[in-house]
Amino acid sequence: MKKYSFHIILFVFLVILAVFLQKQAEWTTLGRTGTDFSITGSERVSAIIITDNDNQVRLTRENGKWMVNSKYEAGARVVDMMLQTLQRIRVSGPAPFSGREDLLEKLSDESVRIDIHKGRRSRTYYLYSEDESSPTYIIAQGSTRAFEAEVIGFSGHVASLFVSDEGHWRTNMLFNYKPDDIAEVFVKHRDNPGGSFLLSQTPENKFSLYDYPEGEPGEKLNDSLAIRYLANFFYVPYERLARAEEILLMDSLKKSKADHMIRVTDRDGEVSEVFFHKIILDAGEGSGAPDYDIFRLHALINDKNDMIVVTYHSVDLLLRTYSYFYR
Repeated sequence: MKKYSFHIILFVFLVILAVFLQKQAEWTTLGRTGTDFSITGSERVSAIIITDNDNQVRLTRENGKWMVNSKYEAGARVVDMMLQTLQRIRVSGPAPFSGREDLLEKLSDESVRIDIHKGRRSRTYYLYSEDESSPTYIIAQGSTRAFEAEVIGFSGHVASLFVSDEGHWRTNMLFNYKPDDIAEVFVKHRDNPGGSFLLSQTPENKFSLYDYPEGEPGEKLNDSLAIRYLANFFYVPYERLARAEEILLMDSLKKSKADHMIRVTDRDGEVSEVFFHKIILDAGEGSGAPDYDIFRLHALINDKNDMIVVTYHSVDLLLRTYSYFYR
């Protein structure tokens, strides 16, 4: 009996010790309560909202794709990086006690707010950093305890990962169609109207080619060239969004005729139009240099509401002419 009593007493002692150690961890400055900011189960995250004093960006999972403010498709790489950041963010130390009230005020007024939604559940925390050489502080909504934050595997400035600029999150895809998904492609050339054409594809992969502007059907075309041409619409990136000084040209570009135009219609009837304009250069009279950029084009997309910069080599194979299909 004494033998069993000893084991019972030892078991009770170990239970009490475990409870004590757990409570002690919660009572310390770096206890788990209020300090676990990582978001696991990224496949269940349905929305991420980043808000600062200037902008707000909403990343939402819609129909299997991530969207930016429900208007543009988000870049897969940057969204994956954000999901990994949310999973790897952690506390590296307590915020300094001195200046605590000032720090809490800045976390309230000058911080970046992060809202993460997983189904019906959501979490909110705030990030603040004085500058790029200062630590990033983090606090949970409703808490009065701030901490220094770090991201496992990332040695840079944590606050720089949470960007509220819409352009940062948008995909840089100009076109991204599989050949079988395309019902029709219309290409128009301003300086070579005879090279303009409309190429259509039936669900049975039968091709028809029409010239422009007459719209007359051509002779039987080379189907292999048609298939090869449509394959060029898969994963076509643009270089970047237009800069502020370039956007000043948008109104004049909208009013002028595009040098080239591509309109793609998919099987569901969705239409994507891109209007290309040469980039005029001020080379100086008598310099012998071309008066336009031979490497890049300006392009208007999304009903001419957005301006981007496209490299010639990324779209050169798309800007074919009518005669290409009869080589």
